[in-house]
Amino acid sequence: MILFDANVLVELSRLETSETKERIQGLVSELSVSKTVIGIPASAWAEYLCGSDASASVFSTAFRSRAYVQILPFDDISAYEAAPHHQEIVGATGTKKGRSTLAWQQVKIDRQILAIARQYRVSAIYTNDDDMIADAHILRIPCFRPYEVQLKPVQRILDLNAVPEGSEVRRDPGER
Repeated sequence: MILFDANVLVELSRLETSETKERIQGLVSELSVSKTVIGIPASAWAEYLCGSDASASVFSTAFRSRAYVQILPFDDISAYEAAPHHQEIVGATGTKKGRSTLAWQQVKIDRQILAIARQYRVSAIYTNDDDMIADAHILRIPCFRPYEVQLKPVQRILDLNAVPEGSEVRRDPGER
């Protein structure tokens, strides 16, 4: 299972195409083929829905209906996960907000998402949130930015008559 933060969902639902959107679409395609679950913390889903417009509602309905997408709650197990992680971050940084410059409420939401990631033993979190990435690093949870996802190789036309750069052209033995 991997985890998507709200900012990844926002990028996926944009009407215009971007390289980052193509990267995420390729990742989603690979994950669906491998039957890897995409977990979306309920708080990230709510953040996405609150900030989305009518064009995103078609996306959210279609995306949510996929068997490989699960909305993950912050429940009592997650709460038990959150407490020691909070202490670990405080111990590593000396402050309850860790390295974050955000309001405490946003920090708490990020910590809930990290607790959900631990509870479900996700292999990676995909986010653009610098503060979440910093806290995830302390907790040793792998994080990737959407623009870091590798694009699928594009098939190229092979021109067998072209001479590769830096190579010599072979001549027939009789030519000089």
